[in-house]
Amino acid sequence: MTTTPQAETGAGGTQAVALQLTELVLKTARYDDMAAFYRHVLGHGPFYERIPDPDALPRPAGMPERAVDVRLGFFRITDAPHSQVFALFGVESLSETESSGPGLHHFQFGVSALGDLISQHGHMASIGVRPHRAANHGQATSFYYRDPDRNIVEFSCPNFATFEEEVAFMSGPAFAANPSGLELDPDRFAARYRAGDPERELLRLDNRAVAL
Repeated sequence: MTTTPQAETGAGGTQAVALQLTELVLKTARYDDMAAFYRHVLGHGPFYERIPDPDALPRPAGMPERAVDVRLGFFRITDAPHSQVFALFGVESLSETESSGPGLHHFQFGVSALGDLISQHGHMASIGVRPHRAANHGQATSFYYRDPDRNIVEFSCPNFATFEEEVAFMSGPAFAANPSGLELDPDRFAARYRAGDPERELLRLDNRAVAL
């Protein structure tokens, strides 16, 4: 299926090249807690970690954190068609206050099937981590968690077999009227899936049996 939009011509007659989102980096003052959380989320540890040299020269004033300045870990997500990497930068001087201003709202890990979403729900529950929200958005079903730094981490699976079906739904009146979809009780939803409810029934936007 085609998921890459056609490039638009800019004001100067230029066009953007085709891009891939290949790396996401979070900075944290709780590196060990965050590394343990994402080791569990991903099922493997970082392929590269580094602790900065305590005798290294300090970062020049006004310069943002560089890899050489911080404790860091790089986790591989996938290698195809381009490598995707998730990384942590340990910055001990960070404030513990949660910002309410501009910045990252959430990020998403995609899974290919509803069964995988339910399996990940159980995997997270095995360490006592519960979703703070779950929803059938119509085009996709998502469970939302918070990591040790309170970042919102979404796990999501598509509700349609093709991208074209997804776009058609999102262009229709049901999505326009309610883009958030049906708020779910994640445990009841998972239980009904494991009990053998058909996916077509589970994913109905009027399915009150799994609604919050």
